[in-house]
Amino acid sequence: MTHPDWGDAWSTQVVPEQETPAEPRWRRRLVLDRRAVLGAVGALVLLGLVAVGWLVADVLAARAALLDARGEVVTLQEQATGGDVEAARATVTRLQEDAATAHARTRGPVWSLAGALPWVGDQTGAVQVVADVVDNLAQHGLPPLVDAVALVDPAALAPVDGQVDLDPLRRAAPQVVGADTAVQAAVQQLDAIDTSRLVGQLAGPVDELRAQVDDVAATTATAARAATLLPAMLGSAEPRTYLVLVQNNAEPRATGGIPGTVLVLRAQDGRIDVVDQRSGGELSGLAEPALPLSDTEQALFSPLVGTDMRDVTFTPDFPRSAALARAIWQQEVGGEVDGVLSVDPGALALVLGATGPVGLSDGTTLSRDNAVTELLNGVYLRLEEPADQDAYFASTAATVFGAVAGGQGDAGAVVDALAQAAREGRLMLWSAHAEEQELLAPTVLAGALRGRDGQDSPVVGVYLNDGTQAKMGYYLDLDVTGEVAQCRPDGSQVVDLTVTLTSTAPDDAATLPEYVVGPDRVVPPGEVATNVLVYAPSGGFVETVRVNSEESGVLAQVHDQLGVVARTFTLAPGQSGTLDLEIVTGKSSTGDVVVRSTPLASGSGPTILASGCSSESVR
Repeated sequence: MTHPDWGDAWSTQVVPEQETPAEPRWRRRLVLDRRAVLGAVGALVLLGLVAVGWLVADVLAARAALLDARGEVVTLQEQATGGDVEAARATVTRLQEDAATAHARTRGPVWSLAGALPWVGDQTGAVQVVADVVDNLAQHGLPPLVDAVALVDPAALAPVDGQVDLDPLRRAAPQVVGADTAVQAAVQQLDAIDTSRLVGQLAGPVDELRAQVDDVAATTATAARAATLLPAMLGSAEPRTYLVLVQNNAEPRATGGIPGTVLVLRAQDGRIDVVDQRSGGELSGLAEPALPLSDTEQALFSPLVGTDMRDVTFTPDFPRSAALARAIWQQEVGGEVDGVLSVDPGALALVLGATGPVGLSDGTTLSRDNAVTELLNGVYLRLEEPADQDAYFASTAATVFGAVAGGQGDAGAVVDALAQAAREGRLMLWSAHAEEQELLAPTVLAGALRGRDGQDSPVVGVYLNDGTQAKMGYYLDLDVTGEVAQCRPDGSQVVDLTVTLTSTAPDDAATLPEYVVGPDRVVPPGEVATNVLVYAPSGGFVETVRVNSEESGVLAQVHDQLGVVARTFTLAPGQSGTLDLEIVTGKSSTGDVVVRSTPLASGSGPTILASGCSSESVR
């Protein structure tokens, strides 16, 4: 205590400080370590935030580039189809720039780090694959196709004086085949992505891209096959001889109708000429089948499938029909046959839509509008003698072929018409040369009996064979409807299918000409008798069958490893017959169900039933 009167000495006295004990070294190190750890953690958090930001920025940039690329692919397809080569090349340049940007923005250390993380790696890996696919297509797949378009103008392929210039096709073949190789590689890359592990915002676009690339792959595969096959098949190396079966749907057969007329085409260095023509009836009555038949073929189709040219199409497998037709021709006529082509009046009508109407030798005109009616019905009402009918059919087919070979109409439209005919099962082609047939086999042109399309789409077959010798098939309607009722855990599907056959014949059909109602009176005049065959998909089976809503027996066989049931319907004018079937597909058949059927006077190709399976339902 101090006081002012005590003097200065009291107030300036220094109180000695107590010495603070030294902090232990271990504690100082702990504090420093904590600070270092916190600093490191902070740095890592900061780096993580930077990395995430970097990754997000890359993803956004890549997404924008990929969206631009997708639009350019659509534009490119339109330009290539329209033959605008210069515009297509400019689009390819922009596409390559966008694809390169997307590829570059999906690479680097941040992407490598993200790829090592659980779940996150699935997402980033998928984005990288998509960017790779688009970049590879832009750099290696699409440019050769544009070059091929420049070489192969449909107008340039139009026959001139009956001859096609094959040089452009030969020059374009390497580019087209190379492009197809790149596109097929892209398909495999995309198929390897398991979209069930991806977030919805990513899975959807991946599925869309997969569908788009699948479409492109189908186009390039067809183009590659055409560029490889056409020069040789049109006689570039040596002359070729082909049979043309003109199927008559008025008397239905599994692949369309009876081959009432057979033409012989000669192809040499791109020139195609009709050198012979005969009626199917001239090529019948063999003592033994031209080729050995299996027990199943004899049970389902009778020996006539191998002894009568008009019945080789009893089987729904066109390569087998073609081989039988070739063997019958060689036995009855002789000579080398390099392949067999099949068309029907529906195919001819589509071609006439592209070439325009043609005048016939009898003074009438055949066009797209009247071809089917005239060839399947009108001719029988006008001409009573079979010989006159045969001559008319032969003249008609030769005239239409002459119009195509002569370059009549728009060449691009003719190609489109032929493609549509193939999709509807009205145009088929088989080659006797094994290496060519191997290329044709996977295409719609092959007309092969199959129980599966691609990797996972089951195929159901519904085929008709006339049970009389009448031409009442013109009045026959086939309606196929159904849905997938269940997707099983093993990837098989349960399909409910209804097949309805209806006679649209007029009430007075019994008064129609004898050749129409049938000379042998297998059924009363005006009625139709039709054998219906339903084929199960590969690995599948027909579980139940009801005939006209009642349980009833059916013939059951196994044909080419496919289960098949058969039933005959006899219908009076206006009557219908119905098969209700429950069909189980094979395992791992999760795609859309394809129902192939006999092309009749009307109809537009396969029926597609939406798949009942999703990726989640079969995991």
